[in-house]
Amino acid sequence: MKKKSVAIFLIAAMTASSLAGCGNTGKGTQSNTGSNAGIEAESDQNTEIATQQEAAGDTEADTGAEENDEALSGSIVVASNRTDIEDTLVAYAEEFMALHPGTTVEFETIKEYDDVIPTRIAGGEAPDLFYVIDDAMNSDVYADYFLPIDDLPFTADDILFYENGRGSDGNLYVLPLTVSYCGMIYNKAAFAQAGIEKVPMTVEEFYEVCDQLQAAGIIPVGTAFKDIWPIFAWCGHGEVALTAGDERGENKYAEQDQIYDDVMLNSMNIVRELYKKGQLEEDIMSANWDQFKLDFAQGKVAMHYSENWLPAQFVELGAKQEDIGMFPFPGAKNIKAGAGKQWGISKDTESPELAKAFLTYMLENPFMETEIPSDVNIVVDDPFVAELLSYGVEPLSPIVGNAKFSNIRADIELDGQNFFLTYVMEPDDLKAQQMVDEWNDKWAAARVNYQG
Repeated sequence: MKKKSVAIFLIAAMTASSLAGCGNTGKGTQSNTGSNAGIEAESDQNTEIATQQEAAGDTEADTGAEENDEALSGSIVVASNRTDIEDTLVAYAEEFMALHPGTTVEFETIKEYDDVIPTRIAGGEAPDLFYVIDDAMNSDVYADYFLPIDDLPFTADDILFYENGRGSDGNLYVLPLTVSYCGMIYNKAAFAQAGIEKVPMTVEEFYEVCDQLQAAGIIPVGTAFKDIWPIFAWCGHGEVALTAGDERGENKYAEQDQIYDDVMLNSMNIVRELYKKGQLEEDIMSANWDQFKLDFAQGKVAMHYSENWLPAQFVELGAKQEDIGMFPFPGAKNIKAGAGKQWGISKDTESPELAKAFLTYMLENPFMETEIPSDVNIVVDDPFVAELLSYGVEPLSPIVGNAKFSNIRADIELDGQNFFLTYVMEPDDLKAQQMVDEWNDKWAAARVNYQG
C-alpha cells in the first residue's frame, strides 16, 4: 500500500490547551460527536490549516510491527460498522497477514454496532479491536474496556488528537484513525436543476434554497431518520456548540443548567421547520441510510449535513465527483473539526502484541484513501474539504474537557438523537417546548452531583 501525494496539507500547530475531536458525542475527554474531524494542537501556537500542492512522489508505507525482532502470531477480530466496504476490509487484512505469516486478522462488520458491541462486551465476548461507543464509554472508564497503548510507536507529534485518548488515570487507551470536518454536503446537479447558482451562507438563504428545490420536485434535505445516527450533526451538542463558535464543545453543557439552550434549539428548529414544510423525505420514519445515499447520488435529494468522509460514497454510487460539494452550515461561525472514531484494544484480548501491531498498521496505512488520516505524515487529496474551507469559515476544534458531560447524560438517560426525532415530529409547538423544559429540568437536577 502506498502513501499518496497530497493536495490538502494539514499543518498541526500546537496550543497550550489540547484541542479535542467530532463527530461523536459523549466521549468525555473527546468533544466531538462521531463522527469521525480536524486538527489537534498542543503547544503555544494556534491551529493552522493550509492547502498546498505536494510535488513528492509516492513513498512506501510503513507496516506497523513488521520490523519487530520476534515474528507475530495469534488471531484477532476487528469490529467495524463499515458494512459498505466489507470486501475492502477483507483485502486490507489479507495484506497485513501476507506481511506477517502465522497471523489471522478478521474484520467483523456490524450494522447495529452501537447496540451489539456493548452487549458483546458485557457477555465477555469483546472483539480484540473496536472503537469507542459514544454513549457507553468515556475517559473515566477507558481502563474498564481497553489496554494501555502508550508503547505504540507514536507521540502527539505524529497523531492528531493523540492526547484525547488518555483515560482519567493518565494512560493512553485509544487513538483516532482519521480526522474530519463537518459541513453541508450538496448535489450540484440538483442545485443547477432548480436554478440555484450559489450556496446559501445564511439561514434565510438556506430556507430560500429549500423552497426552490421543493418547487423543482427535489427533496431539499435528506435525513435517513429511520437509522437515527445520520442526524448527529444537527443535534450533537459538540457539533452544534462548535459551529456556533464555542470551543468548549459539548463540555459547555456540563457548566450550565440547560442541556437544550437557544444554541441547540436554533439548530434543531431548522429541521423542525423543514419537516413542517414537507422539505424532508416524504416519510421520514421509513427514510433509511442506504436508500438516502442512492437518492442523493441520483440527485433526488439535494443536501445532507454530515462530515467529509461521506461525499466519496455518493461518487461510488454513481454521482460525478464534480457534482458533489460541501459548504459551511448556513450562518456558522466556525466549521466543526475533530477526531474520528477512537480505536482501542480490548483488555481481554489473548493476542495483545498482534492487536497492537495491527492498530499501528491501521494508523500508518489508511484503508480508505478518501478519508483524512490522523497520522500527520499522511495526507490525501480531498476536493470536498478544499471547497468547504474555501468559503472563509474557519475550522474550530474543542478544548479537551472531562467526562462530566457524558456522565450527566448517562445519569438522566438522555438519548439525544431519539429525542431530536421526537421533537422534530411533534406537531404542537407548546408540547415540543414542554419536552425541552423537562430535559432541562432533569439536566439541572443531575448536574448538581458533578460540581467542582
